[in-house]
Amino acid sequence: MPMPYAAGHPSWTDLATPSPDQSRAFYAALFGWEYSVAPEEYGNYATALRGGPGQSAAGIAPLPGDSDMPSAWTTYFASDDVYADAERVTGLGGQVVMAPLAVGDLGHMGLFTDPSGAAFGLWQAGRHTGAEVMGEVGSLAWLSLNTRDSAAALAFYRALLGAQSEVMTADYQVLKHGDQTFAGVYSVRPGADPPTPGWMENAPAQWVTYFMVDDTEQAAETTVRYGGRVLEAPYATPYGRMAVLADPSGAVFAVVDRPLG
Repeated sequence: MPMPYAAGHPSWTDLATPSPDQSRAFYAALFGWEYSVAPEEYGNYATALRGGPGQSAAGIAPLPGDSDMPSAWTTYFASDDVYADAERVTGLGGQVVMAPLAVGDLGHMGLFTDPSGAAFGLWQAGRHTGAEVMGEVGSLAWLSLNTRDSAAALAFYRALLGAQSEVMTADYQVLKHGDQTFAGVYSVRPGADPPTPGWMENAPAQWVTYFMVDDTEQAAETTVRYGGRVLEAPYATPYGRMAVLADPSGAVFAVVDRPLG
C-alpha cells in the first residue's frame, strides 16, 4: 500500500455530479481515464485510473437525485486526525459541511468551507491513501483558490495545513510546505494584479483543480466537442499554457501543460 500523504498536503480530488455516466465518458475522452467502480455500499464511487491499476488519479461520485448541490470538484488535504481537525476548522473560522465519518476501511473524511466560503475536504488515510499519480498527464497538477477575502483564507490555511505563504504579486500568493509549492491563492477584486478573468467575477469563492495535459489547445477543443465549455481560452504563462474549462455538468476545472508544484 502506498504511504499516506503528509498532513496538510493535497492528497486527492473528486467530482460530485448528478450525471456520473456522462461525466465518466467526458473525462475518459479528455484525459484517457479508465475507471474502477465501487459497489453500491460505497455509492458506486468511480476511481479514475490513469493507465490501469495502481495509477489512481481522481474520483467521480454520483450526487443523489434529490440533491440541490451543484456539480463540483473537491480538493482533499491529508489529515492525521480528521475528527480533531474538524474542531480546528471551526475554531479558525471555517464551517463543517459534512461531519467526519468513516468510509469503510478506506479512511475517514469530512467536508468543510473556509472563512471565505470555499469548499474543501480532509482525508485521513486508511486503505486508500490518496492519489497514486500526481504531476503527470491526466492527473492533479496544481490547485488555485479564488476568493474575495484572501487575507482570511491565507491565515486559515496556514494554521490548518501548517503551510507557509509567499507573495507573488499584490493579489496572488502561493501556499507551500518548505520549498514545495502546492497551491495559489488569488484575490478577486476590481483592478487585481493579475486582472480578474470574466468567468470569475460573479463566481463564489472556490478551489479550482488543475489537471496536467500534453496540449492545452487540444484539451479545450475536446472539452467543447464532448459538451463542455471554455471559460478562459488557452493562454501562456511563465509556468506553462493554461485554460479554465467547465464539464457538461457545469463543474469548473483547469488544465496546464506542465506540473506547477
